[in-house]
Amino acid sequence: MARECWSRYFISGLSFILALGVAGCASTSESGDLAGIEPVAPGRGVDDYVLVDCLLPGQIRQLGTRMTYMAPRRMVKSTKSDCGIRGGEFVLFDRSDYGSALQTLLPKAQGGDAVAQTYVGEIYENGLGLSAPDYANAASWYRKAAAQNHSPAQTYLGSLYERGLGVPKDKAKALDLYRQASGLTEDRLIFESELEAQRKAFQNELAVRNRVAASLRQQLRSASASKPKPQASTKPVARTTASRVELKRQVTSQQRDAKSEAALIQKELHAIEQLKQNEVGQKAPSSSGKAAQLGKLELTRREQYRSLLDTSRQLSQVE
Repeated sequence: MARECWSRYFISGLSFILALGVAGCASTSESGDLAGIEPVAPGRGVDDYVLVDCLLPGQIRQLGTRMTYMAPRRMVKSTKSDCGIRGGEFVLFDRSDYGSALQTLLPKAQGGDAVAQTYVGEIYENGLGLSAPDYANAASWYRKAAAQNHSPAQTYLGSLYERGLGVPKDKAKALDLYRQASGLTEDRLIFESELEAQRKAFQNELAVRNRVAASLRQQLRSASASKPKPQASTKPVARTTASRVELKRQVTSQQRDAKSEAALIQKELHAIEQLKQNEVGQKAPSSSGKAAQLGKLELTRREQYRSLLDTSRQLSQVE
């Protein structure tokens, strides 16, 4: 899928890329302790703590000696600065301020950006910063993104069809959307290649999330330890206070982002279960192969779901 350790590297240069591999291992340790993850280098700006959904160019991949193919563009979670360095395009959904999020995302969504369209749909579906959910509007935006083969939108839209929210209740349509989002294919090697790429991307995403969280914790502690000297100017104090408020806002945004990712994976797991039940009733020769693919996908998603909940928990402890 386009969740797309996923994505959803932030110190530039080769040294960071090498360091990230180490951080990825640390982030998936049994302890899950942020203290073991190297923070952002001192002196960096607030943008180094802002996570975005970065759409990277596609890559050419080879499957043994059989074939080469162009992989779809990959969605990864990175910082704003690193996304630009890697030649990607990014969409920022600041979840600490739902009130202004819709206004910020709408221009990109109206311009055809599938990620922004999906986020706008999420805002309407969950009534984020609104007086109430608007399922019809959510379905409309999900449909635009799903038409661009954006798998999260396909999953969300399928869920609306399954429940009959904002659209007529249609189990067959929901299953079709779930199938598209799952990435099931008749070619087992292509499916497993894509699934392995997703695993690696998610490991990198988790490393980025945890490194940024560790840095936020370090910066907040430093801000708390800073005490004004007697008769000193109030300007440094004001700057420290403003910086602390901004850092705490980033913590809130990233915690909510991790929870949202986990909620999407929950829906993906439900979709996988529905597809598995449907495959049981199929007698086609390909059914057993697809059932095996669904089993591998389910294991991967469950691992990712647990990791995201753990990351959210760690962010909740950042003070």
